[in-house]
Amino acid sequence: MIGRCLAGVLLGFPLAALILRLLLRALPGGGTDWLIPVLILFFPLWITLMIGAYAFRNATRAWLTFGGANVVALLVVWLTAHVA
Repeated sequence: MIGRCLAGVLLGFPLAALILRLLLRALPGGGTDWLIPVLILFFPLWITLMIGAYAFRNATRAWLTFGGANVVALLVVWLTAHVA
């Protein structure tokens, strides 16, 4: 139980930030007009990811899934910054 909780807390935080960064990048003008509303969405998204960690059967799956999602999201953020 504690392993899933830690996966949600420790890996959910950067995943929420990366998801919202992608959302800001998709908005017109880089999302500068939407920065405050998106920042307000950060905490509920992080809480949702923490709750979602308990949907996994065991801690290993939670860590692997959230870790993989972080790697994919970071790769997409990096590619959108350097390719476009």
